[in-house]
Amino acid sequence: MDENIIINIFKKEMILGFGVTEPASIALSTAKAYEIIGGKIKNIKILTDAGLFKNAFSCTIPGTKEVGNEMAALLGAISGDSSLGLQCLKKIKKEDIKEAKSMLDKIDVEIKSEAENLYVEAIVNTNNGVGRTIIRYKHDNIILVEKNNKVLYQKEYTPNKNITFSEENIDSKKITEMKLEEILQFVNTVNYKKIDFLLESVKMNKKLSEKGLEEGLGIGLGKLILEGCDKNNYELYAEALTCGAIDARVSGAAIPAMTVTGSGNHGIITTLPLLAIKEKKNLNNETLARSIALSYIINIYIKEFSGKLSAFCGCAIAAGTGVSAGICYLLGGESKEIENTIKNMASNITGIICTGGNSACSLKANTGVKAAFLSAKMALNNIVIPNKCGIVGDSIETTMKNIGRIAYPGMIKTDKEILNIMIECSK
Repeated sequence: MDENIIINIFKKEMILGFGVTEPASIALSTAKAYEIIGGKIKNIKILTDAGLFKNAFSCTIPGTKEVGNEMAALLGAISGDSSLGLQCLKKIKKEDIKEAKSMLDKIDVEIKSEAENLYVEAIVNTNNGVGRTIIRYKHDNIILVEKNNKVLYQKEYTPNKNITFSEENIDSKKITEMKLEEILQFVNTVNYKKIDFLLESVKMNKKLSEKGLEEGLGIGLGKLILEGCDKNNYELYAEALTCGAIDARVSGAAIPAMTVTGSGNHGIITTLPLLAIKEKKNLNNETLARSIALSYIINIYIKEFSGKLSAFCGCAIAAGTGVSAGICYLLGGESKEIENTIKNMASNITGIICTGGNSACSLKANTGVKAAFLSAKMALNNIVIPNKCGIVGDSIETTMKNIGRIAYPGMIKTDKEILNIMIECSK
């Protein structure tokens, strides 16, 4: 495959996100809908797919102590700036929060039951009329903008193309055409200057981690792990960096994360454990960038089969498997060891459930990072789960596809029941 296609996929997937991406997506939809209509807000209606509703249900909105779909929608309309994309809530003020709270009786958020994959529809009704937007397939992919039933902008799409059917996803889907050998050839031979931009992800995500570690944000898991970490222990340091960033992100820290495959947590997990090894082993930036490239590709590969949002924890499973390959690479593993690392991951944590973006995310992320190091160490010592055992297929490509299949279509009913339980528990 042309290496420029892969590089362009990286650039498309890497997006700065302010807070958890699902409430940011809701806020972006209402921000745009309000911007095109203006006036005094009468009411707002939001329709989302079940997965997005679940992920935004109980996470903290950045710069606030508020949580949930309703506040995200209201703050997007009141103070959002759609030109900032997933950072649209960057300019929230205290008075905006107060105003949003006073309007909670004017917001209605519903699940659009027939919507698959990622879907957000915002209808903002004001004294000037109605603004409407639809976001589809990617958290920042606005495909429709309407003002008083007049279409101002519409992006064509074909809803019969497979589970990833937007033009935005065509390039990412190409990753699944690659064999592991081809992936590793790219990682090892691509000109470093073409991928040095990947280092921006560790720079951004470490800032977020430092905030979480310094202040013990979220459940404080990152800080707890760091306190027990000696100077040369890169495994515990990797866990601390990762959990510190996620603790900060889900608690509403006003610092962006570099997202990948539509998720800040995926971006954090696919990069920060690799930075930890790089720092403790004093490796160079080029080696780090190549390991990130491998981590990203494996994560993207799995996500193309599992979908952007699903019943399993893509952060621990897809991103965790991606970073396990990167860890093995940094520790000297070659093709055989990297393949076996992925097999070990597939056989270990596939199936951990997702309960939305919330304080438990760092706990699951820690499980993913622990499993990633264990899987790599096993592979480097010739310990591997054999082919045709469980979901390990007769090729590594089939195995990665099988990981995704557990989520989609495997856990569709599970996802619905998780959401039902979450709603019951919130009452």
